[in-house]
Amino acid sequence: MNMTQRFQEAPAVSSNISLGDIRVPDLFRDLPDAVIIADPDRRITWVNPAFQTLFGYSQDDFPALTTKALYADPDDYEKQRHRYQSTAEVEGGHSYEMHYRRKNGRRFLSQTTGGTIRNKGGTVLGFFAIIKDISKPRALEDLLHNLFRISASQEIGHTAKIQAILKLGCEHFQTDSALVSWVRNETYTILYSHSDLVDVPRGTSFPLGDTYCSEMLAQNAPLACHSARNSRFATHPCYDLFLLETYIGVPLIVDGEIFGTLNFTSPEERHPFEPGDLEMIKMFAAWIGQQLSFEKAANQLPVQS
Repeated sequence: MNMTQRFQEAPAVSSNISLGDIRVPDLFRDLPDAVIIADPDRRITWVNPAFQTLFGYSQDDFPALTTKALYADPDDYEKQRHRYQSTAEVEGGHSYEMHYRRKNGRRFLSQTTGGTIRNKGGTVLGFFAIIKDISKPRALEDLLHNLFRISASQEIGHTAKIQAILKLGCEHFQTDSALVSWVRNETYTILYSHSDLVDVPRGTSFPLGDTYCSEMLAQNAPLACHSARNSRFATHPCYDLFLLETYIGVPLIVDGEIFGTLNFTSPEERHPFEPGDLEMIKMFAAWIGQQLSFEKAANQLPVQS
């Protein structure tokens, strides 16, 4: 349907959402992607609920809000403003990637389809955009690319590869530390570590029961906690010993057998983990398990199971 046609009026964040002879259709309200309409001065006149969820703005923010506030880079706003001011721009839509900024200041990458709203005479009535957050799938693509690049490198050894993968995991899971352990006879021995907080020497051992990994190994599946003090981990020995608020771990398989664990931790809380994070840590464990298998075959593994 042409955007310059008259639409049946739909509920909006503002009681006055008329834009020339445009009426926002109900169909835009229920779209899962953010939809925004602005007047010729780029003042926001209508958004759908998905926009408020994505950007974090409330109804009270809109009377004085312009689209300039949404751009992560002010230069991008100016480029788009000049682009759509062109009198030759009479087509309805363009699709492009753009970095925006939420109300809390966090940036995200989007796929945006937007354009100018004109009447039949070509007069600019306003602007529209449909915004889809693609930061997570793009981050996943980048992560998989980096994992493959590290593992396939012929220039670094197995130890350096494991260290690089642990660092990459900390960045992805937003944690401060990562550990690869060997578990045998209820003893938890650290083989590899990466930490921005403290150096953990290889060979450091703990009773398995003093670690969150004991719970994870007992259920033989990935386990995650973003706020230990508000979970069953609040009474766990590991919390008393190390005050770790954030934990995500998974059994580490080497040559088809449980070898130990891979885990990422922080003393600070973070936002809740998602189901995809539990799948992602399996992938990290698979890459590290492969490197440990190579070390084992070359008799370079510090311990043998």
